[in-house]
Amino acid sequence: MSALHPLTAAAVPLSGRPRVYRSTLALLLLICTHLALADPTSPTLTPNVARFVLANAEFSVMHEMGHMLIAEYDLPLLGREEDAADQLGFILLFRLYAKLPRDEIDARLLDIADYWRLEWQTPKPPPEQVQAWDSHPLDEQRYYNIACLLYGSDMKRLDWLPPLTGLPYERALYCDQEFQQASKALNWIRHARPLASIQHRAALRLTFETPGAGRDDVGPLVALLRHGDHLQRLLDEVFSLLRPPRPLTLQLLSCGAPDAWYNRNSGEMALCYERLLYFRQMAENLPRLRTPVTRRCPGPLGLRPGGC
Repeated sequence: MSALHPLTAAAVPLSGRPRVYRSTLALLLLICTHLALADPTSPTLTPNVARFVLANAEFSVMHEMGHMLIAEYDLPLLGREEDAADQLGFILLFRLYAKLPRDEIDARLLDIADYWRLEWQTPKPPPEQVQAWDSHPLDEQRYYNIACLLYGSDMKRLDWLPPLTGLPYERALYCDQEFQQASKALNWIRHARPLASIQHRAALRLTFETPGAGRDDVGPLVALLRHGDHLQRLLDEVFSLLRPPRPLTLQLLSCGAPDAWYNRNSGEMALCYERLLYFRQMAENLPRLRTPVTRRCPGPLGLRPGGC
């Protein structure tokens, strides 16, 4: 590891040093190695990049959970399912984040909105562009939809968010109503649908496929999700909250594209390692692609975009 190079670059070989010194150095090397392996954000993931990857991985899973709820409970929809899955995914995360510090919640949800900002502002070849006829909303729409839901969660406290995100007044005025509508939908699912009498830990299985040879870049991202059984505990909370009517599986695996999906026939959800890598790539480019330096940047200092 490059972090250990300063300890091994001296001219005097280890064999020529006092035994006590060699023992101390070996212990120090062991401690450094243990810390590097134990902390999923070190040394290759900075805290901000780790938070961005984690928040967007969680939103991807919760979006697929939205599809799962729509399918498993045969929910009636009047709009596009992709929009409904985004709303359910956001509200689920908002509920699950409730125990976190308020600034941390804001930062994670802004990371999710900013991912869609980056998708919208990143030039793409025509085959990769979302078309107006597609079942998915445009990236620009998803950005403003998520920013509006966040603002609507507490418009008084988050009065700095519309100028930070560029959310127009005409849309911001009704964001509290949009948040309440999405919250009401989740509450209806919780209380108006029959709950299955099955044990949530046994019925919601999480599996990690071993990355292929030469995929060392995936390791820190997998460690981020596995650290302290983080993702499993998140899924357990969702299952205890909603109790889907049959066993479900979430697989993390290599699939050749930055994708995620829910299969209503098998009850399986998937999150691709390539999508985690894509989140990391976007996060590492975030300071260059966010709001230009000339833009006025309100809000808490720690949440301001790069360039402010």
